[in-house]
Amino acid sequence: MSLAAHIFKELSQNKIRPFYLIVGDEPFQISEITQRIQEHFIKNESEAAFVFECFDGDTSKGEQILASLEMLPGLFDTAGEKRLVRCDRFDKLAASQLDILKPYFENPSETTVFLMIAGKADKRKAWVKAVQEKGHVVEVSEPYDRDWPKWRNYFEKKCGKAIESTAWEKCVEFSGKSLSLVWQEVQKAAVYVGSRGSITAPDIEALLSTSLRADIFKFAEDVIAKKKLQAMKGFEALMLEGESEVKILSILVRQFRLVARCQALMKSGIQDPKILGPRLGTHPFFVAPLQQLAKSCSENQLHQGLDWLGEMDYLLKTGQSRLYEGFLTKYFSA
Repeated sequence: MSLAAHIFKELSQNKIRPFYLIVGDEPFQISEITQRIQEHFIKNESEAAFVFECFDGDTSKGEQILASLEMLPGLFDTAGEKRLVRCDRFDKLAASQLDILKPYFENPSETTVFLMIAGKADKRKAWVKAVQEKGHVVEVSEPYDRDWPKWRNYFEKKCGKAIESTAWEKCVEFSGKSLSLVWQEVQKAAVYVGSRGSITAPDIEALLSTSLRADIFKFAEDVIAKKKLQAMKGFEALMLEGESEVKILSILVRQFRLVARCQALMKSGIQDPKILGPRLGTHPFFVAPLQQLAKSCSENQLHQGLDWLGEMDYLLKTGQSRLYEGFLTKYFSA
């Protein structure tokens, strides 16, 4: 989060940019960055209606967003206060609607900050270049193996507990190297240890269920392979265990990505699990199942699944749909 840290430092110095663009789909980092930005502008809930407005690029019109961006601060706002306009899924905004915003990117308001979250952004586009020139573009993704130690330090500060190295390794492995899931487990562990100042490997082992780990990853494999009966039984079992749908969704996204990457590497001629493992960021032991799935699935099937999962992430977090009807039934019917 080096660039994000730079943004936080600028905010603390009250150096405000007209544009902030977050590109990617790693939920933990998106949440951390957007929360810090919003907290700078929204001091309390009573002010939110006057200084903040949120849009969705898939359903909002360009005229609506532009009107909000050009709105002046309220008559009773303190001098120098700015409004914050946020647009989720900005990359879903239709080209015709994006054209309406083109003049604004060239000449943004001095009293408004535009925060955009997008799964992807074409750096060749004029609006992206304008954001790069006048604001900040932050790209977020799951950490590389070399970056995980830094995140351990970040989580230790965030939860106020020291995390032993073996405990951290177990937590990362169990969570499938998903940053948002690691944070969930760290939060659980912090509550579990209470007033104690450190989280140990036995603490993590006491909290994590090996059988559940096997179940959730087996479920993801059954979904990708379109083994409907096994997948539905697995989903029902996870629900009965009280597993979070957000966590299940994160595991599905990770496994779909791994299989898609494995498929691309295999097509390039790499077949050896010992070579594929490091390239995929997973132990060679887990490569064989990924290879089998990569062979049985079409490239289109995997990419379509990932697109639907991206939509599902937003719908699930906004309470507009559930994983069963919003993704599973759609994917199995395709």
